Amino acid sequence: MSRYLRIVLLFAKLEAQFELAYRTNFLFDLLQQVVITFTSLGAVFILFSYTDTMNGWTLPAMIVVVGVFYIVQGVGDLVFLPSAQQLMEHVRLGTLDFVLLKPVDAQFFVSLRRIKFTSIVEILLGVGIVVAGFTRLGAVDLVAAALFVITLACGLVLVYVLLLVLGTLAFWFVRVENLLVVYEAFTDAARFPIDIYPFWLRFAMSSLVPIGVAVTVPAQAVAGRLDGVGLIVIFAATAAATVFGRWFWKVGLRSYTGASA
Repeated sequence: MSRYLRIVLLFAKLEAQFELAYRTNFLFDLLQQVVITFTSLGAVFILFSYTDTMNGWTLPAMIVVVGVFYIVQGVGDLVFLPSAQQLMEHVRLGTLDFVLLKPVDAQFFVSLRRIKFTSIVEILLGVGIVVAGFTRLGAVDLVAAALFVITLACGLVLVYVLLLVLGTLAFWFVRVENLLVVYEAFTDAARFPIDIYPFWLRFAMSSLVPIGVAVTVPAQAVAGRLDGVGLIVIFAATAAATVFGRWFWKVGLRSYTGASA
């Protein structure tokens, strides 16, 4: 475990050096993220100036949803999405050979190799918004807080597996990058609770692209809207997705021919 931790820290050091080589771009990316986040939060306040609830969601609960959205999106943009994009490029160019020759687990390597440090601000802003939402909700008991953390972790795993599967599809298809555009479109929709959308979109955001579940369920946990069935479902979905993601990755590797084939 310590060996893999050292490798992650090395990845982080290399990526930090790369991003800080262009400090102006780095600062503008940070500023852009701050503006986007507060614009989204402002849109929620404007919306709730016309209503007290939206399909049962109050303003404090919706603030938590927005915060969770930026945490989930931030973690995805921090490491999972850029790593998936690089995996697709490795497969296309045949340079995945160099990864497979390394004495570490290949899935671990391709999942954490790229780190986009500007997304850390997005995560921190999301945490701050969640805390503000908790404050407006009033007293949040320890059980609800624990369920929030657990379901948030499950949601992050679901997002990781989804991006791993999309990256693995590059072993068979050339233009897999187009699927990332679909993923990003669903991600934008997930900034609001999935139960306010029509059935077909709720189904897509909870099964095909589970970003909606990753954002909404943790907010439901602290808003008192998550029942035992929903909790069991997200646990089962996370376990099944983890097993499927590992299996799908190994199947993809068996289809990889390498640069010299």
